[in-house]
Amino acid sequence: MDLDRRLRNRTLAAARAVRVVDRHGRESALAVVKLTLFAGADGRVLLPMQRAVRLLDEHVDPTMPSSIRYPSDTASEKPGTDVLLVGTAHPPERVTCSIVSLSVGQLNKTIRVYGARRWERGRRLSAPEPLGPTPLVYELAYGGIDGSDPERPLVDARNPVGRGVARDPARLVGELAPVLEDPNAPLDSKAPGPAGFGALAPHWSPRAERIGTLDAAWRRMRAPLTPCDFDPRHHCVAPLGLWSETPLSGTEPFEIIGATPEGRWCFQLGSYRPRFRCVVRGSSHHLESHLDTVLVDAEARRIELTWRAAAPLPRRAAHLELIEVTSEGLLPVGALRDSPEHQHYLASHRTLSP
Repeated sequence: MDLDRRLRNRTLAAARAVRVVDRHGRESALAVVKLTLFAGADGRVLLPMQRAVRLLDEHVDPTMPSSIRYPSDTASEKPGTDVLLVGTAHPPERVTCSIVSLSVGQLNKTIRVYGARRWERGRRLSAPEPLGPTPLVYELAYGGIDGSDPERPLVDARNPVGRGVARDPARLVGELAPVLEDPNAPLDSKAPGPAGFGALAPHWSPRAERIGTLDAAWRRMRAPLTPCDFDPRHHCVAPLGLWSETPLSGTEPFEIIGATPEGRWCFQLGSYRPRFRCVVRGSSHHLESHLDTVLVDAEARRIELTWRAAAPLPRRAAHLELIEVTSEGLLPVGALRDSPEHQHYLASHRTLSP
């Protein structure tokens, strides 16, 4: 059954409908809506061509194990709101250290960015070299794998693609050190930690622990369904400090420091949000939803806002007659100007309006 054929999207955003199995083992029709906005250096928000709903994670380097650049949009459920930042640190000229920070609502996260450094004896670090534009990827943060003993590899489950993990610190001497650093868990502390603004992979900590207990009893009694102690936060991909238990509304002001050439980038989005309903055997049902993901791509000046809602599939899937997505609220002033999507939106609403 092609659920997209049951989907009627009357919004400005992109939308998809896919079949999922929820944590209770029930099949559902998941409708995902993603609104893409563009925010200029002056903070003016416009509506660009809409980006399609992503069905799979997109990695920094698809040819090898690497961090996630753009996460999949099709998780069956996501409590709260994930906030992610993709891009590059743009430091001032002639510095060896700078910061990148993101603030929205009650969320605030800062990391330090250093010029190239190397490990010296005693886990000391060389002086940083002059700092230039630096990708904000976990490959440049603390973490990694020490495979010197193939029988007992040492893995930092928080960031297996990073650098700096070693069973014998002497092996690090002369090697490049991380250049992205968490001020709350710096490299010279007893417990250094990863630093980043991007999505965590499902097998990274702490997401991996939230999948629940995958023991013999689970394999015998419940597999392939998720364990009884499955935590839906497993689907939340934001790093520490960038997940809001209370969903964001989308109207909160954003301030991003150090990730654009001008240094400070501020914008505020509107109150626009989709509304979901389904029709099963002639009966209409409202579907609950909230803003669950905000992804800011500072390089492209692009912001993706994602909502989802799930409709339990009836025993006969054909009895699901319709999933309809409409919208309410407002986009920022000027966002619709000269937009191809806006012209299509107006034309379709003229056609669909009673």
